[in-house]
Amino acid sequence: MPDDLAWIADAWRGTSPSATDLYITCARGLSPQQLAERMADHEPVEIGPALTIEEAHRMVDLTQIYCVGRLGQSGDWSFIVECVGSEGWALDPATSRGGEILIFDPRPDDPPSFFTYLADGELQLHFELGFGYDPTGAQPDLLRPALEAAGVIPPEDDMDDLPGEDEELAPAEEKRRVLKVIGEHFGLSLPREVIEGGQLPAVVTRTSPPSSW
Repeated sequence: MPDDLAWIADAWRGTSPSATDLYITCARGLSPQQLAERMADHEPVEIGPALTIEEAHRMVDLTQIYCVGRLGQSGDWSFIVECVGSEGWALDPATSRGGEILIFDPRPDDPPSFFTYLADGELQLHFELGFGYDPTGAQPDLLRPALEAAGVIPPEDDMDDLPGEDEELAPAEEKRRVLKVIGEHFGLSLPREVIEGGQLPAVVTRTSPPSSW
């Protein structure tokens, strides 16, 4: 059974070696194969056997293979969960032509983590997770009403109505609430048990280092 997205925040805080191997990119309007082809830095893109997250991690040799993704589908959404790194943070908005793409990047070595929404070839929404709310993109207010309702941010027309220190959300709880709002808005849920503990078809997404390295 798919879960809401709040679990991603908990997983990113984990202590296992695979805890940060959760660079998640989702697409609506594209098959998992099409998403992999648009994300990969090489051709052809070949889908391999189903692997656990640990097995996918071990495929990365940092000489010929730099990032490995595991593919799946949940409802209308395709998803890729990448290991070791991802180029998601710099994904060309053109990748979303004909569809929608959501990017969840933990950025374990360069926090904060962030969320990005691309659609029809344009950046629609981008903001950091767990450190306030300062959105950019063509639709910066897309999630504002839902985030206000969830108690993550104060009403835009009442900035004096800020919570007291004893009422402030911890960054981790803020991140959980934001991720839940994102899932509800986009009709996206992801199966935690399968992603963290199961096997999914694997694909090499990068044969050269991500540009952030």
